This record gives sequence, structure tokens and C-alpha cells, in this order.
Amino acid sequence: MRLIALFLAVIVMIAPFTAAQAAPAECSTRIDGEPVTIFFNTDDPTFSSFRERFLRRNRAACPGAVVITYLTPDLSAEEREVFCANYDEKLKSYSQPALGKRDNFGRCAEPSRTCQLVNTTKQEAMTLAGLGQQAGHASGENPLRRTLTTLTHSSGAMILSGNGAALVNMISQTGAVVGTALATPAVLAGAAASVVVIGGAVYLCADDA
Repeated sequence: MRLIALFLAVIVMIAPFTAAQAAPAECSTRIDGEPVTIFFNTDDPTFSSFRERFLRRNRAACPGAVVITYLTPDLSAEEREVFCANYDEKLKSYSQPALGKRDNFGRCAEPSRTCQLVNTTKQEAMTLAGLGQQAGHASGENPLRRTLTTLTHSSGAMILSGNGAALVNMISQTGAVVGTALATPAVLAGAAASVVVIGGAVYLCADDA
């Protein structure tokens, strides 16, 4: 009972503080080496984790989740869960969002593939999602099973992954412009890549994107 009473007391103490802190705010960071100021609201659930709200050392610096929200403004908080904030400790700069797990500060918990938004139509996104479902149900010696893996993330994202050259060949056949976007020297050389279809948007993610 004492433990429960203590827990409730802590909640009561934190609640007014949290409410008082919920207000328009701004923070500073660097994205692709360029200084950026981001405006956000601290009561927004995308602000970040409890740990980052209160324990980050530099309160003027942008939390990772705020950076992800800034970089993916057309996605919902749930849809953004597939991405992590790609941060370079040496350069003290974020880059574009990456496909990977987040740590407690919204940053990538491990080396992750950097992503870029590809300018496709909603119809093309639906076509790619259908391709992923087809690959997911493929079996045996079906070429889709050998060259492409598919994963439906809890955020609702359809993730197509595989050898870059194989992805280029397969996706180009659908006529989607993402096939052209994939055709970079690094990807064509065989680098692993992923195509993320979420919320009608398509992101190309690769080690050298």
C-alpha cells in the first residue's frame, strides 16, 4: 500500500508540472549540416518520450521525435513509428529519417537505412503495396520469394526489402517512378534497399540513399 501511495503521490506532483510545461515551444538543431529552428507544442504526443522531455541535457536542442515529425509532416504519429531520427554524433547533425528502431531519445538505435520521399501518385503507392502483398504470399520457387521480402509494420507500413538491383528490375516493371529513383549506382551495384509504402506515400531507404 505504501508503494502505491508513493506512486500516486509522484503522479500528482508530475501532472501539474507537465500541464504547466505544455505550451508552444521552439528548438534548434542541424539537418544535413544546415541550422534549423523547429516550432512545436510540448503537449503534442509526438514531442518525445518522458525520458527525453525531462532528462535531456540541452533543452534548447530538438528531441529526436520532434525532428522526425518535422521531416515527415504528412504522416500521422502512428505512421512515423517506422522511422527513427538519423543523428551523426561527430557532425552534431540529423539527416533524413531512417528506417529502423528508435532509442529512448527517438534516434536510431542501430545503423539504419536513410530514407527519402519519392514523388509518386497514390495509385503508384497502391500498386507497390499490392506488389508487397503478392511477395508476401509467394512460396516455393516463385522469383518474388527469392529476391524480395515483405513486412507489414505495426504502423501500417508495407516494407519491401531486398537486393537493390532486383528491386529496381521488379518495381520498374510496374511503371512506378520509384523504380527510376532506385536506379542509383550504389543500389544498382547490389546494395540492400527497402521501399516503404505508408499513408499513400513512398519512401526509398538505402545505406547510401
